[in-house]
Amino acid sequence: MSSLLELHLASCGISSLPPTSPFLNITPLSVLDLSGNPLNTSMPSWLFNMSTLTELNLYASSLIGPIPSMFGRWNLCQIQYLVLGLNDLIGDITELIEALSCSNQSLEFLDLRFNQLTGKLPHSLGKFTSLFYLDLSTNPVNSHTISGPIPTSIGNLSNLVYLNVDNNKLNGKIPESIGKLTNLHSLHLRENYWEGTLTNLHFHNLTNLVYLSVSSKKNSLSFKVTNDWVPPFKNLFHLEISGCDVGPTFPNWLRELNSLNDIILKNAGISGIIPHWLYNMSSQISQLDLSHNKISGYFPKKMNFTSSNLPRVDFSFNQLKGSVPLWSGVSGLYLRNNLLSGTVPTNIGEEMSNLIDLDLSNNNLNGRIPISLNEIQNLNHLDLSYNYLFGEIPEFWMGMQSLQIIDLSNNNLSELLLRGNILTGSIPKELCGLRSLHILDLAENNLSGSIPTCFGDVEGFKVPQTYFIDLIYSITDDSIVPYTRHTELVINRRIVKYLKQMPVHSIIDLSKNYLSGEIPEKITQLIHLGALNLSWNQLTGNIPNNIGSLIDLENLDLSHNNLSGPVPPSMASMTFLSHLNLSYNNLSEQIPMANQFGTFNEPAIYEGNPGLCGYPAN
Repeated sequence: MSSLLELHLASCGISSLPPTSPFLNITPLSVLDLSGNPLNTSMPSWLFNMSTLTELNLYASSLIGPIPSMFGRWNLCQIQYLVLGLNDLIGDITELIEALSCSNQSLEFLDLRFNQLTGKLPHSLGKFTSLFYLDLSTNPVNSHTISGPIPTSIGNLSNLVYLNVDNNKLNGKIPESIGKLTNLHSLHLRENYWEGTLTNLHFHNLTNLVYLSVSSKKNSLSFKVTNDWVPPFKNLFHLEISGCDVGPTFPNWLRELNSLNDIILKNAGISGIIPHWLYNMSSQISQLDLSHNKISGYFPKKMNFTSSNLPRVDFSFNQLKGSVPLWSGVSGLYLRNNLLSGTVPTNIGEEMSNLIDLDLSNNNLNGRIPISLNEIQNLNHLDLSYNYLFGEIPEFWMGMQSLQIIDLSNNNLSELLLRGNILTGSIPKELCGLRSLHILDLAENNLSGSIPTCFGDVEGFKVPQTYFIDLIYSITDDSIVPYTRHTELVINRRIVKYLKQMPVHSIIDLSKNYLSGEIPEKITQLIHLGALNLSWNQLTGNIPNNIGSLIDLENLDLSHNNLSGPVPPSMASMTFLSHLNLSYNNLSEQIPMANQFGTFNEPAIYEGNPGLCGYPAN
């Protein structure tokens, strides 16, 4: 192998590197690619003494520990392509740049992203005049990372095409010398701690720029250009400015950029209304994010998001008014925290069938949740929380096969039926935020943990019998067909179908799960609860003494648990109780005989409790 010039061993499962060089007899080796191997070792110093190398690729190779820059200058004097990104390397960026100094005329490509480099960028960085690609992004190590300013010598890198310093702790002012990089295509300056002002001079000669992103975590950066400024980068397709004061008005210079696909002006201090010229650009937009500003006025109806890239639109955290806009073609619509009013359009499912994410939370929406949402088959995330929606939660789950997150909390909704699924985990306390909830059916799942005590505070369970809504409209292909709303509940092991204008008591059914702990005492505050089924769980402790306070209870099933103690005497006051099952627990002492209990003459409702005595148990 003495004549070997290139050795490519990417993703070959190599698990270690030898401590001494295996390439002593391969003097002309020019390219070595060991990327994507689980080396899980520190970098041996012999790698940096291979003077013939022009390319060294160790990307994503599980390298750990210090970069051997402290051993002095490396012997990679002909290196053109050096990739050490996506490892866990530790070292000082100044020392590393100095160790590469003999290659300052040859080095063209340097990738150090996703490591644990620290220190400040040295002025000598400007000596690498052949460099066209430089990626130093994401090098966080607790409070220590790449910090300080970008040296003004960056302007000497006249061949630079790609510069990425995202997600570090760089600070100070961004040097105007960046404006000298005439070949620059991509400039990434996000998630740092910039200060000062960006002006025309920072972009003066960036005629080839197609990607620009900048943001400051310190919110002390501003973007101020003259009113008549015409950007030199005519082919810019991605613009991202956040945590930076661009306002107070919408930047007028954007209308000169006819190639824009992505416009992200987030937390940019913009107020006023959306200019009409933005409407004309909407057909080419793939991403529009104007969130966290003070944009006012009405949601524009004329936006025409027809980009083939399924655009995502974010106007959240503004002051926009009006109804929910129907922008066909959009895959993500985020309108959280605005002043939306009216109803969610009944035809939203037909008009916005490409939606993957829909967030209309924290607005002033009312009315019912439209059943046409069921037609959005790829919907992944639905958030309608903190509005004034009322009525039932539609049974639209079967159509949305991709649904992973749904938040309907803090509305005036009254029905939640999730029986017979494969839900796991504990019952979330957030359900108590559904103030009007009066039917809760979580039976036949795999739920565990305890019954939330806060159920005793849900007002919907405390009101007298409620009537189902009268009529709902179902939209078919070409006509509107009214149909009678119906809901099926399991009561007394029987399916009961409730139709329009039929009264139904509040119901809690948590049966056939793996719930444990005691029955919360506060559940006895639900004085108008009509049915309570906690059977087939693993509940322990006593039946609450004050359970007799549930004066409207008609159905009570606590069977197949591990409950102990007596049957509370207060239960004799439950005069509406028509169905009772306490079988297969560890209950003891005398069965009450007053009132309704005299009519419960079936031994089966008490069997499996050997400690119980009295009629009809014995």
